[in-house]
Amino acid sequence: MERRKVIHKICSEKSFFLILLLLAIGFFCVTSCSNQKDITLRYKMEKSFYTSERMRGILSINLKAATPEDFKKLIQSYQEVIGLSSLLPKTSLVQDISDIASSAQLRIGELYILQKNLDSAKVSFEKVLENYPYSIPQNKTALLSLGQIYERRNQKEKAVEIYHRLLENYPPVIKNRLPDLTLFSLPNHLLQLFSAKEEKPQRDTEFDYARKYYQDLIQAYPNSQVSFAATLGLARAYQMQNRWKESVDILETATDSTGQIPGPVFLQIGNIYYDQLKDEKNALLTFERVLDSSPDSSSKAEAQMKIGMIYFQKKDYSKAKEELSKVKKLFPKEGNFIATSQYLIAQIYENTDEWDRALNEYDWLKVNYSLTPEGLEAPLRVASYYQKENKALANEYFEKGAKHYDELLNKYKDKPFVSLIELQKSKLYLLQKDLENAVSTLQKIAGKYPGTDAGLNALLYLWRIYKIDLKDDAKSKEILDRIKTDYPGIISDTLKTR
Repeated sequence: MERRKVIHKICSEKSFFLILLLLAIGFFCVTSCSNQKDITLRYKMEKSFYTSERMRGILSINLKAATPEDFKKLIQSYQEVIGLSSLLPKTSLVQDISDIASSAQLRIGELYILQKNLDSAKVSFEKVLENYPYSIPQNKTALLSLGQIYERRNQKEKAVEIYHRLLENYPPVIKNRLPDLTLFSLPNHLLQLFSAKEEKPQRDTEFDYARKYYQDLIQAYPNSQVSFAATLGLARAYQMQNRWKESVDILETATDSTGQIPGPVFLQIGNIYYDQLKDEKNALLTFERVLDSSPDSSSKAEAQMKIGMIYFQKKDYSKAKEELSKVKKLFPKEGNFIATSQYLIAQIYENTDEWDRALNEYDWLKVNYSLTPEGLEAPLRVASYYQKENKALANEYFEKGAKHYDELLNKYKDKPFVSLIELQKSKLYLLQKDLENAVSTLQKIAGKYPGTDAGLNALLYLWRIYKIDLKDDAKSKEILDRIKTDYPGIISDTLKTR
């Protein structure tokens, strides 16, 4: 009897342990299978994201050739990434998964921006903020993009609200690293938004905000790269208020890690004296300090050029030519400053009735610095001279100029700066008063290069032709409205000065 009880007890215990074993095996299988499923989903999501990124890279090579169907496929590809991330359990949605999904959502917004679909872009960026609040870099980009959308719609109050949210929630410096330059420039960008006279109260408010923002950073990170960058930002805020002397005082405190004022900062001080304060004496002294103390070749070349320009403006042509000639001699690698200096030397010869020497300089620029502003302008200067001084040769040099521009267009037809060459060629027609060809050419440039400086300048030239030369008020108004639509925010300032 006792033996039977013992056997029954042993069998019962075996059954219990067998049940436990089966339950453990079952739990392990379920957990293992679930984990394997999550791993497979995660791998599929990551692979889908990197495939989408490759597609985006290919598309960006030639955006002009991209079709609406190309954009649609790429957006769907990123949406697949987001869909896969949503299938993962919340416990599996660790930070890197969230970052990938939020990056995909950002990309969708950027693609809508490229298609000028601002409504859909706005929704996409708002989803980043709503669904992925802990993906900090993506949230910063989304907020910045939303602010830019409101700017494009001229909804300044909403843009300001977004930008202040960005500045107040995300510090520009983390663990004493170099500052986030996007955030660093934002207070001054806010100040720049309010340029009209009637917006002065708002501009003053934003100036006070920018000043405190930069001063707080200077105090928090003394004698560091952060305080140096903040000092430059503070000086820029004063410049935007046309408080130039105070800006100079601030720049003179902008020392680097060696305790010295860098050459580019000295150069900025000199340019303020030269351009804004019209203080030739202090400008010369400051440019000479750049030459004496700066190791930066570019800053020294510009300072040397500016010294020559000061004498040029004083019409001390002998001294100007002496100083300008040093740029090519002392800084042979600083092409842009050489081109400007030699262009001024050509003008000196032109102003002193030494046309043959002036022509040599203009021809030298055409050959050696053909793509600089001065090299592109040289054929026009030559044609303009003959139009005034020797009409018998004028047509010949107009033809030479057109041929020169055509050669450049043929050589650089696939380059992004080709629009500038086309614009220069159109100026030949303006110079000849060939308004029919000028209008035709400028219309093509405006249509072919929307959103660019060349496109804007083409429209401005068209506006002037219709307004002043052709006296066509209806057409000039049409062009003016087009400028306001395509280039919002610049029309009031631009047409006063050009």
